[in-house]
Amino acid sequence: MHKVRKLQMLDYMVGLLGLLILVVFWLIVFTFPSFFLFNPLNEIDALRKYELLASTIGWVGISTGAPMLLFLYAAGYRRARLVLPFVALFYPISLIVSQVTIFNRTGETYISYLWNFPVFIFTDLLLPIFILFIAHDLKEQKISQPVI
Repeated sequence: MHKVRKLQMLDYMVGLLGLLILVVFWLIVFTFPSFFLFNPLNEIDALRKYELLASTIGWVGISTGAPMLLFLYAAGYRRARLVLPFVALFYPISLIVSQVTIFNRTGETYISYLWNFPVFIFTDLLLPIFILFIAHDLKEQKISQPVI
């Protein structure tokens, strides 16, 4: 018979944070489906097509990938935390690249969506920062031995 691993309080908290991110982000997606659910390959301009594809991969990653990594961490797969910063940063970086392209081509940005719909401040700015904090806090702590 194999030994059953008992979950620590941190494992429960990480799992709950993952569940919270998953549920809240997908509620936002279903509240604003036209913002998230579209086919980026319908774009005529090749550069915009790849930027929109990257942002789609990014929001799916941060909405579903990050929680799955947190679930894996809570289940004992500690290396899952190493991927969290990349998943957290891919979406906002793809949005910044997209904003820069739009600005270079038109002289305008569509950043006004952040104050027109403040919930996107959470998805585009606060959530990635929050996930980075979680990834930082989950670093393995080396216990130093006292010098005698």
